[in-house]
Amino acid sequence: MAFYNENIGNRILELLSFPLFDRCHELNILFERCNLRELQELFPTIVKSVFGIGAGGLGWGLRTTTKENSAPCFDILYNFFAPMGPMLRLCYNLLNDQIKFELSLEHLPHKMVELIHSGQYSMFYADLVNIDPFRRQVTSLSLNAFDYYMLHFVIHATFPLHKMYPAALQVHNERMKTVYFFLTAEYLCNFLPSRPDAMVMPSNICSSVKAPQPMPVQQLQPKRSPKYLKIPQTNQSLYGSGSNNMSQINQRSGTETSPRAHAWRTESVLHFFIDTWLRYDVDEARDLPSSEFIRVVRILIKQTHSFANSANLDQTAMSTLRKIAQPMMKPRIYPFIKSIIGRWPLDSSMSVVLELWLSYIQPWRYTFEWQNNSGANIEVPINSRFDSFIADNLVIYTQIFVHILPRFERLDFTSLRNVIMLHRLVKVFSQSTLPQKLYNAEKAYAGNSIGFVDSPRKHSTFLRLVSVEWDGSFYHEDVYTPMFGTAIKCEIEQFIKTVHISRMYVGQEISAIRREQMERRKSLGFFRKLFSSVFSDMNPSELKLQEISKIPDILDLAVRSLSQMFNVELPNISMEQLEPVVGQSFSKSLNFSIYDNSDYLDISRLSPRQMMNNLAHMNSSIDPTTVPIQTHECTVLVRLLHQVSCVLNDKFGDQFNKYWSRPDFLGKLSHQLLYPPMTAQWFEKPRGVSELCEEDIPARLCLRVLGSYRTLALIALTMLIGYIFWGSASYGVVALFFISVIYIFIMALIS
Repeated sequence: MAFYNENIGNRILELLSFPLFDRCHELNILFERCNLRELQELFPTIVKSVFGIGAGGLGWGLRTTTKENSAPCFDILYNFFAPMGPMLRLCYNLLNDQIKFELSLEHLPHKMVELIHSGQYSMFYADLVNIDPFRRQVTSLSLNAFDYYMLHFVIHATFPLHKMYPAALQVHNERMKTVYFFLTAEYLCNFLPSRPDAMVMPSNICSSVKAPQPMPVQQLQPKRSPKYLKIPQTNQSLYGSGSNNMSQINQRSGTETSPRAHAWRTESVLHFFIDTWLRYDVDEARDLPSSEFIRVVRILIKQTHSFANSANLDQTAMSTLRKIAQPMMKPRIYPFIKSIIGRWPLDSSMSVVLELWLSYIQPWRYTFEWQNNSGANIEVPINSRFDSFIADNLVIYTQIFVHILPRFERLDFTSLRNVIMLHRLVKVFSQSTLPQKLYNAEKAYAGNSIGFVDSPRKHSTFLRLVSVEWDGSFYHEDVYTPMFGTAIKCEIEQFIKTVHISRMYVGQEISAIRREQMERRKSLGFFRKLFSSVFSDMNPSELKLQEISKIPDILDLAVRSLSQMFNVELPNISMEQLEPVVGQSFSKSLNFSIYDNSDYLDISRLSPRQMMNNLAHMNSSIDPTTVPIQTHECTVLVRLLHQVSCVLNDKFGDQFNKYWSRPDFLGKLSHQLLYPPMTAQWFEKPRGVSELCEEDIPARLCLRVLGSYRTLALIALTMLIGYIFWGSASYGVVALFFISVIYIFIMALIS
């Protein structure tokens, strides 16, 4: 009884200061014991604590906790905030027509506030806004418990935590999957179900929380007319004309069964996620979002496509929401993706943005038919029911392609990661009948203005779906650049030449590395060759060969696909034609290094061909003892040997350096046993910008060679020989040990 007499405010503040495990455990007990009034009082405090409102935005660490850095905390947080976890059970307990929570507009993103102040919101928000009757201005949102929590969850992703916290920066740089990432996937899969027969869990939730009002709140009139082009819709979607269509849906709700009575949580999740994330402000004055934000937006796009593609199979009230899902994304996705692509740095993280765009323009991948055939590596043709989507979103296909092409021209295609990005782009646009559909749609839109001589009006069903104007996703100041026009065709032709030249340079580099390896092996004696093949690690040139050997085939496929798409002839260029140009520039740039930070070095004077040539002749500056575990190595054993090596280096590091520096026989012997000193160089992004980092590494011991499968096989072979000839397997291991010692002594003497 004394528990209920405690001050609930002091109690909850005390619990929120507990360690994570105790905090979640005690809060779960508190949720069960408190009455409805007490739960109503503590709920906003808990939500603000979870998401760090007013405390820097870190909160409980949903966006910094991963399985790698803290598996126990990850499991605790995931279970506490799961769709059937204690936090959402608390939200459902507070669902009541009389229980509302106020959310000030100052907590919303900038673009979201502009939307609400302009009055251009749908009837969904008309039920939530609180309007000052004197100023005729929205002051706050009035939300039920579920909406209050879910909107805070969505807004939490927009905080630039990677600019403020090292743990969030690590997630951003290494693209790790946090608790927030997994919870986003769980929420979207649960509240936007793909299957038409799926139920939003839990199903026993009050259905009258968002029942339509008899007289909807009148919308505010916009202060000025929108800047978008007014466009006739190609097909009458339920959400195509903005709030008017939503008004019609709500007006019909008096005579028909309202989707809100059965799927109001789906409606809330759909609006909050799309309106908040796709309105993210990415102008020049603001920070770029984290890579995690781009990845969770991609989850939203994929799940929204999957949710919408079941509309024709759904006979329930949720079918209305399925029909408006894709049109809701349409007016926001073009400016969002275009601004992100224009500002994102040209490094390996660019693939995150690329995959976001490619996911949106492939809705047919998120259907039951595609998912059933994806495991068989069978290319499923694009169903004709997606023709209207392609036509309605033509600018998102063509103009983003035109916008991203100059950025791809600046990439170095001697790097495997950049080559993979090109492969993904070309693979998507060359699949099935997509190029022809885009060609026909653009032809119907622009006609003779892009070089077509025949009439743009055809008698096909597809072309009748194409409108001659665009909707709000294309601004009036934008100039439409035909993807299959003459200008882009010339740019593609030049781009193909650049890719072809890169392919020749990579092929030349592969041949040079193989010749070097062959000459080095020929220079070794029989026993040295035998021991080096068993005990030696893969040197940097072998690691580089293993990576770049995949590049020529990928570039060949990309060049052929691009030439077929744009009807461009394959370039006929040989290395002999490039040698005079390369010879003139190579003498000037031979000693150039991207790691050179001297004042007289001017990188802007170097041509892309010079940069490519220098990159091909750069030596690796990565510590070979820390390269990723290779396929010929035993993962568990390599990690164990690495830990042992670190302990030995920490304890005897000074002695190793002294022995390495000695000019006598002990120094020569240490050269055979230890790795040489070096200066490791790499790039990091401590403040979101790539910076060169250096570390002087002394002579050190590395036992990693013992973790390869070849070494294990040799040990097993000697044990077998010892058992056969001497009756004991240990004799074979001892013999191998003495032979290895003798070999090392001989190599030290002749070195």
